[in-house]
Amino acid sequence: MTKLEDFVEHPLAVVCHDAGSANLIIEWLKDYKGIIKACMMGPAKSIWKKHFPDIKLSSVDNIINDSKTLLSGTGWGDIEYSARIKAKKLGIKNIAVIDHWVNYRERFIRNKCEVLPEIIVVSDKYAYNQAQILFPSISIIELPNNYLQTQTKLASAKRVRACKDPFENILIIAEPLRVKKSGKDTYLEFDAIEFFMRSLNKINVSKNYAHIILRLHPSENTEKYDHILEKYQHLVTKINISNHTDLYSDVAWADLVVGMNSYALVVSLSANVPTMCILPPFSIDCVLPYKEIVHLKNKN
Repeated sequence: MTKLEDFVEHPLAVVCHDAGSANLIIEWLKDYKGIIKACMMGPAKSIWKKHFPDIKLSSVDNIINDSKTLLSGTGWGDIEYSARIKAKKLGIKNIAVIDHWVNYRERFIRNKCEVLPEIIVVSDKYAYNQAQILFPSISIIELPNNYLQTQTKLASAKRVRACKDPFENILIIAEPLRVKKSGKDTYLEFDAIEFFMRSLNKINVSKNYAHIILRLHPSENTEKYDHILEKYQHLVTKINISNHTDLYSDVAWADLVVGMNSYALVVSLSANVPTMCILPPFSIDCVLPYKEIVHLKNKN
């Protein structure tokens, strides 16, 4: 099975909240010929409107009624979980997409109640193997990662020069980790970025010119990291928030991409940009299953 038509019956109801699964699903749907009805909430809403402006969005109830298949994301919002419950009650085919390598079981649990789909779709061999272990009674399907392929091609095409070493343009990928540091009222994403800024002397950063751009997660507000930008602005030539909508534009600009567990690090790695995880020592482990990613905490 290499495309949605191989296992999806239309009309197809699509429900997403988070950006990760929305990005994967949208790329697969570009080649889908059947009838599509969509409910998009959260970050997924703007992504959907960009790619499918002519497909009107509606409520979960409206799109699931009279559909034969539900294709849903597995983010932390409740809309996708709710859609899977409704699909089970209606007896329609129930398919969910896992877009990362963490919290597989928790994605299907709300208030200690687990609601599993009939089919789980993933986009790489690492996720496929993990899903098979965790969900032995569910059909696991791996589809080509069209999103990664598209972003990689776009980043490579947009790049105007080779990555410089020492690094001049540095992209920080922000993300809400939702993990509080033990004993302190601060979140791990702040600690990670501060760990990186304090460790610039361990990295081959240009001493003549260094420009850092911080790319926000779609769910983060623009002021979230202002205190960090202000605190460390004296260490580099320039530091600011990205104004690019598209990830590939920022990756094409960068000589080095750093982050925590974001899928954007996989995109930069695929685009042959030096890529680094900046999770600090004695915190959580990086879940990205790629040995090519450098880990800042291992540098002396």
